[in-house]
Amino acid sequence: MTSPAVTTVVVVHGSGAATVRACVQSLLDSVGVDMFVVLVDNASPDAGAACAPWLGHQRVRVITAARNGGFAAGVNIGLGHRRRSDLICLLNDDATVEPSTIARCVDALGDDASVIAVAPRVMLADQPDLIDSIGVVVRPNAEAFNAFIGQPWAAQVANGADVLGPCFGAAVFRSDAFDSTAVGPLDERYRLYYEDIDWALRARRMGLRTIAVTDAVVFHQHAASTRLLGEPTRYELVQRNLLLCASKNFPAAAAVRVWCSRLVVHAKGIIKGPYRAQRISAIARALWGLPSALLARRHLPRQRITDDAALFAYATGLEPNFNTDTYRAGTNS
Repeated sequence: MTSPAVTTVVVVHGSGAATVRACVQSLLDSVGVDMFVVLVDNASPDAGAACAPWLGHQRVRVITAARNGGFAAGVNIGLGHRRRSDLICLLNDDATVEPSTIARCVDALGDDASVIAVAPRVMLADQPDLIDSIGVVVRPNAEAFNAFIGQPWAAQVANGADVLGPCFGAAVFRSDAFDSTAVGPLDERYRLYYEDIDWALRARRMGLRTIAVTDAVVFHQHAASTRLLGEPTRYELVQRNLLLCASKNFPAAAAVRVWCSRLVVHAKGIIKGPYRAQRISAIARALWGLPSALLARRHLPRQRITDDAALFAYATGLEPNFNTDTYRAGTNS
């Protein structure tokens, strides 16, 4: 009989105590895996109160960040405390897993070294018959979203099928996935949003794949830990990061087209609204971050093993069916 796979789960805390407790407990209730949880208190507003019940727990390590550098920074801090040979799971603190979820993801990684990550089937916790994500997609205009969000589950994706990349709200990775010799850590310049798109594009550039594991189920309270930012702030972050991600990862001509199209969109939005101030700030902050994004671009492998058109094809026919005003499935009015 083989020993269960050893997995370190990194959870970045930003939600309420009850939400975090449900998340961690669901992990500890997992079967078929040797589980170790790294719970990162990302300078949370509750001063770590939600993490307190897990202090001293044999299978949970609580790490306190000196400051909140964003989700990407919190994950990188947690990865620094993982057990080096472990497989890695990232899970949002507003998500819960079924007992067999992690084991099924681990089994799906298998022996194919080209598969660097797996994306489980994530369902909306308050609308559990509707999909939150089965990986992520990005369009040629750099708009990105969770694949199939808001759709009823109807076996849209075959178990084991390729997806562009995992949504970092719930995913399992090989032990070396975030090493500099492989895809590398999360890019902290994004802070929040687009860090998983950036990582997926880097992985695909190297010929590394992500597959869907649709019989591994996660339930996610979509944006429970981020909705307190408010929609204007969320919009600003997304628009800034869209421009930075395209600048870093897209072919030069495609990146220029993205900038031109977004500048037109935002010029109209500044005149007509909404989010006039946020549009101006997003452009200004993207321009401020542009030199570092272009510098990072120079360090990416020049050879693209996977064609860009093939990467954008994952978004074909998909629309994000989620209302960011109500945080429920359905489009914004």
